[in-house]
Amino acid sequence: MDALTPSWLKSFEAYLRSSGNCWNTISTYMRILNAAYNEAVTTNYAVFRPLLFNKVYTGVVSDRQNALDTQDMEKLIKLSFDENSPLKPILQQTLQYFTMMFLLRGMPFVDIVYLKKRELKHNTISYRRMKTGRPLIVELEAPALVLLNALANKNESSPYLFPFLHHPDGSEKAYKEYRTALKNFNNRLEVIGKEVGLKQKITTYTARHTWVTIAFNCNISSAIISQAVGHSSIKVTETYLKPFQQAAIDAANKQVIQQVM
Repeated sequence: MDALTPSWLKSFEAYLRSSGNCWNTISTYMRILNAAYNEAVTTNYAVFRPLLFNKVYTGVVSDRQNALDTQDMEKLIKLSFDENSPLKPILQQTLQYFTMMFLLRGMPFVDIVYLKKRELKHNTISYRRMKTGRPLIVELEAPALVLLNALANKNESSPYLFPFLHHPDGSEKAYKEYRTALKNFNNRLEVIGKEVGLKQKITTYTARHTWVTIAFNCNISSAIISQAVGHSSIKVTETYLKPFQQAAIDAANKQVIQQVM
């Protein structure tokens, strides 16, 4: 802990930037380090140093481009159910997983990968989010159930609902399998986006951000959206929605001006 100094943290931030990480990823690393440091201080393992993380980035940048508009999402959903899809089989399967993530209230890819068969009962998935540990119950609508049945793990001896992992949950080998699956999945999503003519790059986060923003555009409250996707707090949800809330504020101002002029 003595090695954690403002200058070292700043150099680590510079290293992360030079490695191609975005600001939100850098913030995640810094906040994890900060949480570990605070725990060390609480247990008297480290000496408290005020403003230690004051010079490095620990915020969250709102990125409107993470979400697809309704028309593009509708296009992808239709293609995922198209029996005559022009996509290669591995790309079509990836698109089906992407669509299922959206239909399951924007379920994160990591949660999809680690889902257990025992967590599915009838048409309901009951699980805890990997990131926050928050319990969630997701009822599968008919389209999601169709995709789940098509993609479900056929290995009867495996505890996992989908065939991404082959090693025990919590093991280093399972984590490496997850990281490999995530990388390959995002690479294939990028190819899909180009083949279907999307203007923006799509990743595993896109399904989640798209569900949140479409829900917001349907006038669903931020509190309900936050509970639906299992955010740790409504502040996280508002970070997702910040660019769209700003657009609504600008539209309100335009409406007021038009009214008086």
